[in-house]
Amino acid sequence: MTAVARAGSSPRWVVPSPVRHLVAVALFAAVATATVAIVDNRPDVALAGDSAAALAGELAAGALLVAAALAAQAWRPRARFTGPLAAAGIGWLLFEWNSPGAGSAFTAGLVLYAVWPPLLAQAALRGPDERPLGRGAVALLIAAYATSVGVLGLAAAAVFDPLAQGCLDCPANQLLVASDAESWHELGQLGLLLSVVWTAAFAALACGRLARFSPAGRRVVAPVLVPSAAALALFGAAAFHARERGFLSNDPTDRALWVGEMAALALVAAGVVWERARARRARSALARLVVELGASPTPGGLEGQLADALGDPSLRLLHSLGGEPGWIDSEGHAAALPSDADRVATSVVAGGRELSVLVHRRGLLDDPGFAPEIASAARLAIEHERLHASRRAQLERLRLSRARLVATADAQRRQLERDLHDGAQQRLLTLSITVRLARRKLGGGDPALERELGAAEDELGVALAELRELAHGLFPVVLSNEGLGAALEVLAERTPRLVTGALPEGRFAAPVESAAYFVVAEALRRGPNGEVAIDARREGDRLLVEVRTETQLTGEATAIEDRVGALGGALAADGHHLRAELPCGS
Repeated sequence: MTAVARAGSSPRWVVPSPVRHLVAVALFAAVATATVAIVDNRPDVALAGDSAAALAGELAAGALLVAAALAAQAWRPRARFTGPLAAAGIGWLLFEWNSPGAGSAFTAGLVLYAVWPPLLAQAALRGPDERPLGRGAVALLIAAYATSVGVLGLAAAAVFDPLAQGCLDCPANQLLVASDAESWHELGQLGLLLSVVWTAAFAALACGRLARFSPAGRRVVAPVLVPSAAALALFGAAAFHARERGFLSNDPTDRALWVGEMAALALVAAGVVWERARARRARSALARLVVELGASPTPGGLEGQLADALGDPSLRLLHSLGGEPGWIDSEGHAAALPSDADRVATSVVAGGRELSVLVHRRGLLDDPGFAPEIASAARLAIEHERLHASRRAQLERLRLSRARLVATADAQRRQLERDLHDGAQQRLLTLSITVRLARRKLGGGDPALERELGAAEDELGVALAELRELAHGLFPVVLSNEGLGAALEVLAERTPRLVTGALPEGRFAAPVESAAYFVVAEALRRGPNGEVAIDARREGDRLLVEVRTETQLTGEATAIEDRVGALGGALAADGHHLRAELPCGS
């Protein structure tokens, strides 16, 4: 044994795993040997009967559970799962000890012949990932152990007198307190009825757990939980069959259900081994991943490669933002760590820095060496992916900043247009009306003054027209009220050289309509002479605006490029052609 010291405490003695394994193997071998002798001594009362094949199957079912538990413990220590599983494999054989041929083991058989179902239920509810049991599972296990060991075992044994019951060749019951055949029969009936109830409750609990798990979580627990539920359901069926007589026996129905239990237990062992096989496949896939990463995956492709290699389609790779808090995905979008019980985050650390985290189903990377291997194999690729994601995040921040600037500028344009319309424009209109009324009051009395007033009225009309044109150029009211199509039609009426082709129907988001309108206005400004033809249409989730001019486009379109780019769109211009693609949703 090895002494393990902890700070502030005295050393405690821990049995090394190889010793525990040897003890478990030796115990199972002793129980199996005694079981063979008991069945051989009284095959008439044994479930295996006088069939060597049936006895071999019974021993194999128990051996498979014990071997699976020991193998799982060797792969990864988890005694709260493997301990009850190995005990269930040993307890499975103890039913045969409840037999006149058991000799000195007869009393142990009376108490423990039904112990394997609660042991299996405990292992299945813990699962290979050793989940917390929860209040419902704890209550169920207390009821199961109280029924199997308490009612069917200790309580019934306390009143069972083999001689009084007519079993003349039965060994003495070492736990007999008071002979009471009627109480023994009633306790047997009660225990079997309670066994039906708790095994049915286990099936309901197992179904509820599977329903709550994600698909990835079900792949971990189902290979053990489902066949365990089947084995316990068959035990419950056997208890229901025997409820009237008050004890489990070996009639044809009992034996048929017992064979089904054997098969289900073998599937439980296979489910435990399947977990290891899945881990081995993941390691092989990880080795292939190392080779594939030498080809430098395209930006954003590492997450998919890791998901394929580790067999978890739901896997996500999130990255840190240097010294900033929070996480981003491969596209640079903000992301949150998992909050549900089925998914966990494993840090990928290199050079003392937490570069990234893998968000995956619980238990996927429980192998202690898995995460370091991934960090070592994919360090450069993960760092490259992280830098790419950081760049995308910075570009997204820049785009959002530009979008806010454009939105602010549009709001200021609208406000200025309203101020001009409600302020200076109204004052000029009022002044023009006042001058017109003054001219009428003069009635031709002073021709010189009337000419001056007429000239002033004309100047006011020109100023008012120019102010209206200025306000319309800042931000057309029709664009906000009626949409892009109507605004372009009004622009064509005000600008005869503008020729409209197809115009989109319906409304778009205000920033999209604003950007599309000013693309056309920019083309009119940069192509001051000749005809300008426009065509605007929706294609899928994009709004396409194409402008063709007779004359060469002049100048730069920086402002409109910023406006289109702020929306995640693209602007292309070459000579006589201007084309904008704007995202507008589905």
